[in-house]
Amino acid sequence: MSPTVAVFVMFFVILGLRWPAPHTIGALPRGSAADVEQRQLASNASRPASDSRSKKATAQPRDKKEHTFRGTVEKVDIGAGTLTVNGENVPGWMATMTMTYHVDTAEIPIIKVGDHITAKVYDGDFSQLYEVRVVPAKVTNVNALPPLSYVCNTQGEDMAVAAAESSVIEDKPGKCPQTGMPLVPVRLVTVYSCLKFLSFIQDKPGVCPVDRSELVPITAGLYFTCRNDAHVRQLDLGTCTDGSARIRSYERRPHGDHNPRHGGQFFMADDSWHHLEGTFLQPNVFRVYFYNDFTRPLAVTGFSATVIKNGASGKEVVTPIGLKTGRTKDHNTLEALMPGATLPAGFELRVKFKPDDKERVFDFTFAGYSKEPTAAPRTLAASAPVATAATKPISGGATPSSTPPPSAQIGGVVMVDSVLYPATDSSAVRPGETLPTTTPELVAELTKRSQSVKMLLDEGNLSGLWYPAIGAKDVALALEQSHINDLPEAQRPKLASAVKRLTLAAWQIDAAGDLGNKEAVLPLYRDFSAAIADIQSIYGTR
Repeated sequence: MSPTVAVFVMFFVILGLRWPAPHTIGALPRGSAADVEQRQLASNASRPASDSRSKKATAQPRDKKEHTFRGTVEKVDIGAGTLTVNGENVPGWMATMTMTYHVDTAEIPIIKVGDHITAKVYDGDFSQLYEVRVVPAKVTNVNALPPLSYVCNTQGEDMAVAAAESSVIEDKPGKCPQTGMPLVPVRLVTVYSCLKFLSFIQDKPGVCPVDRSELVPITAGLYFTCRNDAHVRQLDLGTCTDGSARIRSYERRPHGDHNPRHGGQFFMADDSWHHLEGTFLQPNVFRVYFYNDFTRPLAVTGFSATVIKNGASGKEVVTPIGLKTGRTKDHNTLEALMPGATLPAGFELRVKFKPDDKERVFDFTFAGYSKEPTAAPRTLAASAPVATAATKPISGGATPSSTPPPSAQIGGVVMVDSVLYPATDSSAVRPGETLPTTTPELVAELTKRSQSVKMLLDEGNLSGLWYPAIGAKDVALALEQSHINDLPEAQRPKLASAVKRLTLAAWQIDAAGDLGNKEAVLPLYRDFSAAIADIQSIYGTR
């Protein structure tokens, strides 16, 4: 070694510096052990010995039972200091679910979407991950069925009991800890659903066919059913009585969907029942949305809450401000004006769900104002051929006006009043149409539109089926979105299943009717009418 090189090496040793790595981060296979180690070494080398940003996260709970947490990262929010993680089952702490967690912000630079992580968690603390570490990904057989898990089915029980047992999940048969009821086998999988139209679920990422928004991941129960007999529910592959193969289907699970509905930050309370989403809106309004364990709106009857604005040091800088009931159609919000709040903004929320309840504390950090999720823009591809053809009547069976709205089909896109819609998108049906608002009126409207489908089918008017079929789908979605909470808890999955089957059948009737294919329409109509009958039965009108 030459004297010059020797001096250079000694310089590095004295200063405690690491010899430059021969590869940049990312050059190794993503998720491999070498890749994980390299990113952690790079982060440690660049991290100061004392990092003020991690002041809060490192204060681990004392005198509480510790658990090991594992999961896959689905979103990294550096500004808020949070990770959205699809977590594995942690016995005694939390079942399999996707949630947003606060983390030590010094750990975030080494964490990327898709990383498999491990962390420490503690009893009663469902919003924080401690000592997060990235670990190499496991190699799995993508074609294998997920293993059986065992859960409590305590629908109809006292709310407190149901909440306590809704997060129970075991890897072998047994009994529920409070009710003593036998555990029920399920297969839990990650699938993708519309954010606002809960009946649509598929097994891959994509776009919601109802409003064109991006699908969101949820944890659901996988089962197998028969195309011509929806009452079949099996946990394994097999054949139906007609010899056809069973098809996959999914049902929503408690705690399976923790996706924010309004662009905010989503957390679960330590009672395993109440869920909430905090948002910060212009002009400086802090608004909190409340949900149940199925992430359905929960009216704030009897709730009380205060909010404190935190400064950069985490200290309280203003006196608590009381939140008032917001003006939302679901009556599930509390909000307060936060004068003087500037971005980035931090808030400490204290909530009581009952007057004699304990205060539950939640921390929120906003790097920017919250934004409502938006649907994907409807645009016409530049390369699409332009042709004009007759299209479906926009006004359907309504009395025709002297000047019907202009419409034309252009390269698979319907134009209505200069607005472009995909030709197969149901939103092209009378934009702005007002539906009834009460449950009895919606059920009656659903029956009326179903009768219209039958009448047109009997007349052989296949090209006209689309209007009442798609209209019935819209009514069913309105029932699910705004009135599902009118039903007992045990009936809600049945409604969601019926709405899903009705929605799919309506789209398929639309397409088959356009082609004039009656042989294809008839089995679809049977699915359609069976779903209608199920909805009528659920609401006691059949």
